[in-house]
Amino acid sequence: MPIYEYRCLTCGERFEKLFLSINLMPAKTACPACQSREVQRLVSAPVVRAGGKNGEDKESEDTTPPKPPVFGRKELNEALKNRGY
Repeated sequence: MPIYEYRCLTCGERFEKLFLSINLMPAKTACPACQSREVQRLVSAPVVRAGGKNGEDKESEDTTPPKPPVFGRKELNEALKNRGY
């Protein structure tokens, strides 16, 4: 059952229309405000849902990548000393 968004080119009204089947969709759709058949079908933004485990939202999980370990001059000198350099 697709829902399409339209904008009337006569009065500027934006509206949605639900069709039970694409096959039953009329060739022209009328504006509910002014009954004009000069309407333009709009591109709707898709709804995207990313599911986690068992359908849970990923927002509840911490997806921040771990920070790399700090490796400065002191750590480098210790690593070199431990390896015999």
